[in-house]
Amino acid sequence: MKKNRKNLALLLLAASLLAGCAGQSNSQSSQSSQAKSEKKAESKASSKSAAKSAASSAVSSTKSSSSQASSKSAASSSQRADANRMGTLTSQLRVKLPGMLLPAADGLGQGSSNLNIRYTSSSSQNVVYYSVGNSPLALNDSRIASEKPYAVLTEKKNVADASSLINYQNPKTGLPAVKIASNVTGTEEGAAGSTYLQFNQGQWSFVVRASNVQGQKPLPTAQKLLSLYQQYGLPDTAAKSSVQVDVGESLGSLNTVITWAKGSSVYQLKAHSTETAFKMLKSLS
Repeated sequence: MKKNRKNLALLLLAASLLAGCAGQSNSQSSQSSQAKSEKKAESKASSKSAAKSAASSAVSSTKSSSSQASSKSAASSSQRADANRMGTLTSQLRVKLPGMLLPAADGLGQGSSNLNIRYTSSSSQNVVYYSVGNSPLALNDSRIASEKPYAVLTEKKNVADASSLINYQNPKTGLPAVKIASNVTGTEEGAAGSTYLQFNQGQWSFVVRASNVQGQKPLPTAQKLLSLYQQYGLPDTAAKSSVQVDVGESLGSLNTVITWAKGSSVYQLKAHSTETAFKMLKSLS
């Protein structure tokens, strides 16, 4: 009897142990299943997040490209508008001043949208004033007279002696030589508190004046002047013509003076910037 009870107790203990293992196994299985579910959820969330990020990046890239394209388009439109303003005013000038040579380019680096032009005309000469104002005004608007011109183009008509107006300088000898470029040499002389550096190219004489009082040197300006001449050239002329430049550029100074003859007329362009003057003359017609 005792032996049977002992066996029964062992059987019950074994059953209990088996049930515990089964429960643990089910618990582990449940935990594993739950972990798998969580991983799947995390994977889906990660995929959705990546998709959203990619979509957001694509939208941002599209907006950026659209913005850049819009900026380029606006800049291009502005440039066309600036060119059209010079073209429109020049076309009006050609009607008012028939036969006068006029530039098609304003020569400006900025401010073209507010370009203004006024002119005077008589039987002996035409004068055209180019300026930049606070707003674009109609050709010859009275308010333009108060603006400082950055360039002035003059045509003197029916000139009997062009040489007296052009002031061409023949090459000088007996003065200190100054090398301006590898193949261009000029001469230098001092007078009345200034230093004059001269060189000649073809039908043109070039003279640069520097103030000794202000400590100016003519050579850098002469080198720039030669470079601009080689890049842009100057108007065709059968007569000997001249370029005179005072060192230093400022609005309204008109320190660059270029004078030449065309037919029976003598033209002169004064400009506050030497480069502006060359750009304008390059487009002359």
